[in-house]
Order: sequence, then C-alpha cells, then structure tokens
Amino acid sequence: MSQHICELPAKHEHEFPFGPIKPLTFKNAWIAWCGISKYSPKCGHYMDSTVKVTAERRRQIALKHWWIIHPFSYARYVTVLTSAHAASRRHRGERCSYRSSISKRVVLNEDIYRYFWDTFMMAIYSVAFLTIPFMICFVVKDYQSILLDKVNVPIYAIFWLDIAFNCITGYYDSKDMHIELKLSKIFMSYLKGFLLPDVLSSLPYDHITLPWRRLPGDDSYHAIVLINILPFIKLTRYWTFKSTIFFLFKHFGIRHFYYELYTTLLLGMYLIFWFSCLCYVIPILLMMHFVNISPAECKNCWMTGLEDRTLTFRFKNAMLIVLENILATGYGLFVPETDGHLILSSLVMFIGRIMLCYFLSEEPFRLLASPAQKRLFFSKPNLLSVIFLRVKAKRTESETKFQEITNELKAYTRQKQLVPHMKKRLLAYYHYRFKNSYFREKQILSNLSETLREEIALESCRRLIENVAIFKNLPRHVLQSIVKTLKFELYLPNEVIIKAGSHGDCMFFLSSGTVTILTPTGKEICHLEDGAYFGEIALLVADERRTASVVAIDVCEVYRMDRKDFRQCIAVHSELFAQIERIAIERVDKVVRAEKQHKRFLMRPSRVQNSHPDKLSVQKH
Repeated sequence: MSQHICELPAKHEHEFPFGPIKPLTFKNAWIAWCGISKYSPKCGHYMDSTVKVTAERRRQIALKHWWIIHPFSYARYVTVLTSAHAASRRHRGERCSYRSSISKRVVLNEDIYRYFWDTFMMAIYSVAFLTIPFMICFVVKDYQSILLDKVNVPIYAIFWLDIAFNCITGYYDSKDMHIELKLSKIFMSYLKGFLLPDVLSSLPYDHITLPWRRLPGDDSYHAIVLINILPFIKLTRYWTFKSTIFFLFKHFGIRHFYYELYTTLLLGMYLIFWFSCLCYVIPILLMMHFVNISPAECKNCWMTGLEDRTLTFRFKNAMLIVLENILATGYGLFVPETDGHLILSSLVMFIGRIMLCYFLSEEPFRLLASPAQKRLFFSKPNLLSVIFLRVKAKRTESETKFQEITNELKAYTRQKQLVPHMKKRLLAYYHYRFKNSYFREKQILSNLSETLREEIALESCRRLIENVAIFKNLPRHVLQSIVKTLKFELYLPNEVIIKAGSHGDCMFFLSSGTVTILTPTGKEICHLEDGAYFGEIALLVADERRTASVVAIDVCEVYRMDRKDFRQCIAVHSELFAQIERIAIERVDKVVRAEKQHKRFLMRPSRVQNSHPDKLSVQKH
C-alpha cells in the first residue's frame, strides 16, 4: 500500500522547537519547549488523532499559567531523528499523516525517539537504587566511626530538580481520560502521590544531623537513627522506574517477552542487593542502637566477627548470607544461634520463597522452565506458589489473553508466509482495536437487556455525538435509534475507506482520526477530522457511484451506517435529512470542480510532453 503524500498546504511543525520561534524570547521558547508536540513519544499513546493534538495545543495556549509543562512536550521528551530518516524526509517532503508511537514502531518502523528527561531520570534512579541503600547501611550506619555520604549529594540535588518539574507538569487523568493542566489539581495529584515520599527521601540527613549522631553503645538518639534511614523511601519509586523502561522498550520495538525478562531479572538483582544491605544494617540498628550494646558485646551482630573490616568484604559476606538463605542452601559463614539471627534468617528464607514464586509466575520463566521444574513448581509442597500464580493470572487475565492472541497472529503470519509489512499491519490493528486488553464484545452484550444495550451504545458513542454537529440538537430517542444501528470499524494509516467509482451502500461517521478526500484522478481536495461524516452522497440517490475516494491519514475510528438503517433513522427525520442533503450537494459541486481543474492540468501540452507516458496512469494514492 503506497504512502499518502499530502498536497494541501499545511503548517510545518519542526522536530526541534527552536527553529520556528519568532521572536526568540524566553516566553516563546518556554512555550515551544513546554507545549504539546505530536513528536513526543507518549503523545501518540494517548492522543489518537491530529485534531486532539491541535485542540490540546490551543487549550494550553489559552491557560493563565503559560509556564505549565505539558506531559507530552519537549521538556519531558526530546525527539531525535536518525540522519538517514531526516534526509529521506527532506527528499520526499513533509508528510501530513500523524502516526502514534505504536504505528511508528509497528506500521512503518521509521522514527527513532530518544528520551531526554525521563530517560535521564531512569538512569539516575537505576544508580540511586544501588548507592542510597549501600551508603546508608555500610557508610552512614558504620558502627566504628561516624562517616558522611558524599556520593548521593549530587543525586539528591537532581531529585529536587525533578520535584520542581513534577510540581508544574501536567498529568494524564486515566479516569476521565484527559490531560490535567490546572496548577492546583497538578499539585494536589502530586501531593496525593509521590510528593511526600520524594521530599522525605531527597535530603542528606547524615549531613543535617551530624552534630547529634553518635556511635552505637554511646546512648545514640533513636529519632536521629531513624531519620538517617529515610532515604530508603526512594525505593518506592521503583514502579515509576519500571514504567519508563516499559515505554523505552515499546518505542524501540523490543518484544514484550524481553521486557518481562529484563524487568524480572532486574528486580531480582535489586532485591538481592537491598536485602544484603538490610542484612548488614538491621542487627546494627536493633542491637547496637536501640538496645544500646557496644559492638564488642553484640553476639547477634555477625559483622563484628569479621577479620577484614573493609566495605567490600562486609558486603560480600552480607550478600553470601542473603543468597544462601534465599536459595535455602545454608546460612553463610555464621550459623544463627541467637534469636535475632534466627528470626532474620527465617525472614530472608520466606522472602526468598516469595521471590521464587514471583519469578516463576512471570511469562519468560514459565516459557523457559523445563517440564521437571514445572512439576516441582506445581507440586503440593509449593501451595504458596500455586496460589501466587493464580492470583497474578486473574489480575492480568485480559492482558495475558491479548498476548496469547498476539502470539497466535505471529504464528499465523509465519504459517501463511505473509510479508513483514502485512504482519506489522495485523499487529497494529489488534493493538489499536483492543488496547492491549482482549475482550469479546458480542458475548458481553448478548447477556444484557435491550434497554441496557442501548444505554451502553449511547454512552460508548458519546465522543462521536459530541463531535458530529448534526447530532447535537437531536432528541434522545432519535440518537438512540441512530446509535444502535452504527457498526464500529477501524482503519490504519493509508487504508482506503471509500474508493471512487464503486457502488455505495453505507455512510461513515468519523469518531477520531483524519481522512483525506481525493477525486477519481487523485486530486486531493481536503481533510476531514473528528466529528465529520462522509459517504452520504451514494445513499441520497439510488444506484449512485462514489464520487470521491477517502483514505485514512491517521488511525481512524469510524462508525458505519448501512443504507437500510439510513432510511429508517435519518430519511424519516426531515430536518436532519435536509441538512445532510444540502452539505452533500456542496461536496459534489466541490469535487466536480476540482476534478475538472485537475484533468485540465494533467492534459496541458507542456505536462504531456515532459511527463513519461507511463506515469500519467499512476495515481498517488
């Protein structure tokens, strides 16, 4: 299928925002960087049409607080095109089609996006998840001398910069499905979420409390001891870190299987590291600080028996204890004899069993496990494993079903030997149709009453009713009769929805997306966007052929109305029918005029002489 090349004059949005800024002032530059951009990776994930992006840009410009950062802006993400792709864009001209992040990856696989701030923060988090626990446990809580953590001071400074960004950055409200840019709501949302944990875990408490810090056994202040471990709260940001990894893998086209494998292994590594730090610091906190026992008298403290007191040697022994307890193969160098040591070892063993259950319940490990391992996993002694697996499977049942359907599609394309382009389009269709969660709509609706089905249909088409101008003043019973006859269809970019010259037996209402209207000879007339309708001309006149072609530019969600339903619902409503008829006549006149002008242009002597004969019969679309 050939790529649509826009012939209409359009405003060009630069990939790099400083190019078109005139005059180049701080306010204009800030608005360019902090406004929504269709080139940002997350924009396509939540904005499925160009019209939505344009409307969102206008809404943001009209805000009182112009310095609010849009979550889909250059300030959060910077787009970098490969040099080869940039050269190809210059060669063929700017395309008008807007593709979401998934269609870039799945359909065309051309643009390569590089995260900026969020990827930078992901790198900072990946380092902080190691340095903060290690420095607190092995340096700040050292039982021999009072030391300062100088490694994490610059990391804390970056975290404060991130807090400032988060306070003025909008967010996507998944409940109401819109972008929230109101400053008070942004702050309240952040306050209910991670503001307090971010603030409490981003301070160098070891420097602040230095005058009051004391060594174990010297009547240390319990409050000061607890304050110094507050940076551990930063570990709650692991799920934000994992979400950034998800989008990074998604935009670079890495299979979901490898994402699950990578994040599972990464979590396992972090858990072993964190428990190694806790294995070292917990005896120091409980016995030396809270019970106020000196290191020489502490029998529960295994680290006091080490001959080598270096940080490396201490950490190696702590990790050995954790690994042997997690794998239930031993206790490390020190066999637990006291109650405290026994409780700690039992706790680590129990957590190790939970970790094993979690890993074996993940898709990569279920696929890679051998039959013997699976039999061992599902044996009676592993009742906890089975319960854990079933709970997890129920929680993600729809997502798992979608992954199974995707795997079936891949097997189908291999068996039918379909070309890669067709395989990508099939995967893209299922992605946009089901949004990563598989469901059987007909089976769900078949068990409902007629009244409830009508209400659900009316509510599910709410966005269509709000966008289509001819529906706004219709009575509710008329809307219900129209909506229940509509049939949902989805078209990918460059797919032909209507072909000029074909017999028409239906019309379409455009819920979201952008389509282009073409004359039979390929002359582009205009674009239609959210709320438009087309194909009505063939329904107004019997045996009328399509006067124009309609091609999808974006991923388009449309609702089809057949001829018999058109007669029952719209033809009987005189005012609505007259309005549609008037617009249809205007469209026919416009298409006819454009077609005549285009034919005269094609038949000009200079064009006929200079053009290759074979190219005259080739259409651009």
